Amino acid sequence: MKKVYILLLILLSVVLVSCNKNENEIVVAASPKPHAEILEFAKPLLKEKGYNLVIKRYNDYILPNEALTRKQVDANFFQHVPYLNTYNKENNTNIINLLEVHIEPIGIYSKTYTKISDIKDESTIYMSSSKSDHGRLITLLNNNDLLSIPKEIDTLELTIDDLKENNKAWNPKNLKIDATILPEGLVEAYKHDQADLILINSNFILDANLKISEALILEEAKDNPYANIIATIPEYKDTDKIKALIEVLSSKEVKDFILENWNGDIVVA
Repeated sequence: MKKVYILLLILLSVVLVSCNKNENEIVVAASPKPHAEILEFAKPLLKEKGYNLVIKRYNDYILPNEALTRKQVDANFFQHVPYLNTYNKENNTNIINLLEVHIEPIGIYSKTYTKISDIKDESTIYMSSSKSDHGRLITLLNNNDLLSIPKEIDTLELTIDDLKENNKAWNPKNLKIDATILPEGLVEAYKHDQADLILINSNFILDANLKISEALILEEAKDNPYANIIATIPEYKDTDKIKALIEVLSSKEVKDFILENWNGDIVVA
């Protein structure tokens, strides 16, 4: 009799959870800027389609994916495809890309120099510890003549280890590169002048209420493979609310908002 009672309680809890699940609510984990701001703009557009958008803000690159795989949110909006691919591989997950929304150019920031051409030998450089960005960061340095990597090599595929192995040939200025800094810690390093050059993603600059125009140089947005995406898990992909989310975020209204609000600092994918 006791076993039957416990079974009934379990069944009742499942029913209650199912009944309380709001199919008209879309919960999205997002970085505060610009991701959550874009989602805030999208709220009334989704309301017109009968959906209430709930935004959960994270200043972190791990928790939004964990929240998604634990089904605490319906989607997330904070990462680019190379990061997602690395995360899936390292965590044995199957999060999928639904839509490329915008590109946040990475910039080279400095309180030591005002021009790239002034950078001296053996200057110190801080960059993100996120391995999925290392090829991107190496490319930015190489494109601005701070490194000297042969043209036949695809710099986007390079790692920090590749750079170290070829330091003498590829790094003639003998720049001291530290790629162990957490992405969210780079702005504080910049504020406190902890390195001569610091490579920072635009979303962290915006979060800190700094100006992207402070950058000595920004990476090119054209043909940039690092667009920020809406991601979800396969079982949510074809639900009506996810389809509505994608329809709104790919709309002309949202694209115009990105263009007008950030004046080219954040680029429509």
